[in-house]
Amino acid sequence: MQTDTDGDGAAVGDTAGWIVAMDVGGSGSRLTAEFRDGGRQNEGITITLEGEPVKMLSEGSNAAQVVRGLCETFLYWVKNAEYHFQQPPYVLAAAVGTTGLTTVVPSAAEIHDIMGAMLQTNRTAVAGDALTAHMGALRGRAGAVLSVGTGAVAFSFDQKGRWHRADGWGHLLGDLGAGVWVGTEALRAATAAHDGRTRGRSERLLEVATQKLGPVASWPAQLYMSNDRAAKLASFAPAVMSAAAAGDTTAHGILVEAGRHLAATLATALTPDIPQLASITGRLAHRPSPLTESLHENLMQERPGVRLVPCEGTPLDGAKLLARRLAVDPTSVVGYRPWLTVRVDGRHTTGEHTDTGADMFSSMSTAQFSATELPNVLPDTPGIS
Repeated sequence: MQTDTDGDGAAVGDTAGWIVAMDVGGSGSRLTAEFRDGGRQNEGITITLEGEPVKMLSEGSNAAQVVRGLCETFLYWVKNAEYHFQQPPYVLAAAVGTTGLTTVVPSAAEIHDIMGAMLQTNRTAVAGDALTAHMGALRGRAGAVLSVGTGAVAFSFDQKGRWHRADGWGHLLGDLGAGVWVGTEALRAATAAHDGRTRGRSERLLEVATQKLGPVASWPAQLYMSNDRAAKLASFAPAVMSAAAAGDTTAHGILVEAGRHLAATLATALTPDIPQLASITGRLAHRPSPLTESLHENLMQERPGVRLVPCEGTPLDGAKLLARRLAVDPTSVVGYRPWLTVRVDGRHTTGEHTDTGADMFSSMSTAQFSATELPNVLPDTPGIS
């Protein structure tokens, strides 16, 4: 837990209370809460608490229970803090960004219910982590953000409160250029080397994959019947980075092509009605590599006028911004189903938009992990750091 006494955001009015934000993912979860006293923006208290990672159960993700655990931890901290806070704490608004919202989270409504009941707040927002990544990266400004990790998705936001999406279709239909795509291409290069094919082969990637997965003949059963196939595939992405750095031409080509795919995804989100401002978030796209070089070069070819800026914050920062806006002016927070739902006084906010493609996709359990984070790298993999 961390405690800070000065906060970092805009004032939320004259009402004293807490603004609560959460980020829930496969590698862990966090809650940040800031206490605002009478609108004096630099006299609040900010705390950060850690929680459990999301797990996959037979009925889907346990994200709702992770949110419940974070809320319980927050309530316990407030009750036992050295400061004398109101009991129960008055929460102005709460927002969460979670992995797998459109695919494996059984019910966003359940997460709304948990936050509303436990925190006793009537203003809640539940968003996908790629959407909160956008808000964190651009600090709520209009523009496009590409999130690259296990999966890949680009979100853009215009001046009229409308969201647009490109890719994010999961590893069977999309996620082009993401960790799962790179890992899949790595294993294809490995099988090409195993077969003795002359095109697209990599002896180095065959060696790495064989050490981790065993005989090549066993790979189809291991992967096709796996509940965490996307994670297993994406975990080989760092091996491709290492192989390319060591001079493997096939690995280098995989990363160059990944960059082309990712540039196309981001360019697609930068429609003419979107301000030509963009950022890229996620571990896979932050390390200098042939992938990042290709991404930047191809993006500038497709969108010569785009202004590419560094990320200004994390998905947790995005959830915090979402909660602040919900506390100050709930009418300014427009839902974008199923990526973002907003409740105020038990009802959804007006002007809500719908991503019909994502609604169709929501029944397909294909993307189990965050768009912005890679799964833990397989242990003891040579050449991976």
